[in-house]
Amino acid sequence: MINYIIWILVAAIYTPSFIKLYSVRWDMLDYTHAYFILPVSLWLIWRKRDQIKESVQGHKPGENLLGLIVLFFSIILFLFGSRFDYSLIITFSIIPFIFGLSYYLYGIKTVKLLSFPVLYLLLLIPPPMSLLDSITLPMRYAISSATEIVLRFANYPISKEGLLLTIGYNDIFMGQPCSGFRSLITLLSLGIVYIYISDTKLFNKFILAAFIVPLALLGNLIRVITLCLITFYFGEAAGQGFFHNFSGIVMFIITILGLIGIESVLNKISSINT
Repeated sequence: MINYIIWILVAAIYTPSFIKLYSVRWDMLDYTHAYFILPVSLWLIWRKRDQIKESVQGHKPGENLLGLIVLFFSIILFLFGSRFDYSLIITFSIIPFIFGLSYYLYGIKTVKLLSFPVLYLLLLIPPPMSLLDSITLPMRYAISSATEIVLRFANYPISKEGLLLTIGYNDIFMGQPCSGFRSLITLLSLGIVYIYISDTKLFNKFILAAFIVPLALLGNLIRVITLCLITFYFGEAAGQGFFHNFSGIVMFIITILGLIGIESVLNKISSINT
């Protein structure tokens, strides 16, 4: 019973920080994938509930000094982040907090079971705005250059000046959403969960993980090329309207279908080798 009270207190401590993240910080950074990270993490823990119950049997709380040290370190991080209003540090502190408390109360077996769901919470951490700009700006230049090369090869009247693409008489500016960073992080978040719960060999999981980013980048390139073609044939209103707002589904479909296809091939290869 005392353990449940402790976790309720932990939830109460972090709730104000999460309310701020949900209501302000993530929207401001266009980091909207973070909304589903905590529910998915809790679901992954719930899936292991029977294993967790078995792992805690016979363990006496307080036997692990290391867990207490990690817990103390996380409390310092939380207090420091709260004092100076650093949401990055506050959010990060929950990782060692959960590990330290779990190790102290339940032991190393439970910590191992919780390792992926807890580390998955790293995707909650809002990065500094300067870091986002340093990542998305090169991605925007790369996607605009690749789009120009592909469409020019297909004999479309397209030119590029900086981040501005001109196809026919229509201008398309490669804004921050066109970098595909938000969709890339979202697909990475979903992709690693899909790989984690998939029933395949560990080596195959590493291969699948390596394909997430290339598939997402390919999906974003196809999305931007399609946007340019719709704008060219149907005008700026068509390209910047419905399709622009919902074209992220293209990246999702390409990435998920790609992962499913690659997993199927890897499983066939594994079955042949065995």
